[in-house]
Amino acid sequence: MDWITCTNSFVMVVNQGSLAQAANKLNTSSSALSKRLSWLEKQLGVQLLKRTTRSLTMTDAGKLFYQRSARLLDDWHQLLAETTSTYGEVSGVLRIGAPLATGSRLLVHYLAEFIEAYPKIQVELHTVTPGQLPDLNLDVFISKALTDFNSSSYIATRLFDFQPGFYAAPSYLEGRPAIEVPEQLAEHNCLLFGTHGHEQEHVFENNLRLRLTGNFTTQNPEALVAAAVAGMGIILIGENTVRRELSKGLLVPVLPQLKQPVSSAYAYYPKLDYNHVKTKLFIDFIKAKANPAN
Repeated sequence: MDWITCTNSFVMVVNQGSLAQAANKLNTSSSALSKRLSWLEKQLGVQLLKRTTRSLTMTDAGKLFYQRSARLLDDWHQLLAETTSTYGEVSGVLRIGAPLATGSRLLVHYLAEFIEAYPKIQVELHTVTPGQLPDLNLDVFISKALTDFNSSSYIATRLFDFQPGFYAAPSYLEGRPAIEVPEQLAEHNCLLFGTHGHEQEHVFENNLRLRLTGNFTTQNPEALVAAAVAGMGIILIGENTVRRELSKGLLVPVLPQLKQPVSSAYAYYPKLDYNHVKTKLFIDFIKAKANPAN
């Protein structure tokens, strides 16, 4: 008996819901699993499972042990994969956290190529709240620059810069007077992102402030871009976010010289005692894709 084998057996029993199914997954017998569980409970000095002929129920101690041990076992398997893999053979799960706009409008279009290049890596894309602090349950966390993140626990690296500007569908601009100065935007319907209502003030380069108004606001970036493509109005968004629509002529720049100040997106990942091979590959890949001119 050993801790890892018995703990892995316990986690598998909980995941499968029965000794028989867990034994099948582990290619062993139910009696062998039962002995492992008994050994584990004896070593810990607490009962982890309440077992009857019909059901398995975790005790409070069992729930705590399951939550922590499942994560530790996964980290252990990741550590083995990181240690034994070469760059061309990297495997395991890569957990990525990103705000909805970054995840759905930018990363998701690159992930197919990334997975094709590294077919043994399994990707989990989690949506996080803008401004949220990094989560240790994630391998890499993408966000705007965070001033109060824990630098003793995390490493930060700049992924790419973005500078929001105005874009609209040709169908919206057709038949309307040309927009030649920023003040003319007040005469147009602006499609707004966020929760600040149908009137928003935004700051641009040279400390120019503009109040934008419109009849459509959403927290869903896909809906915002779709509304612009449908000709509903003008959007303020980063070029990378609508690169696909621009390449197809579905959207065109409006006042291309008018931009918000440059911001940067960063990748945050936890400081660990082993090499972040998967994370490094992903970060380097996104840097190359999001900064093609470099």
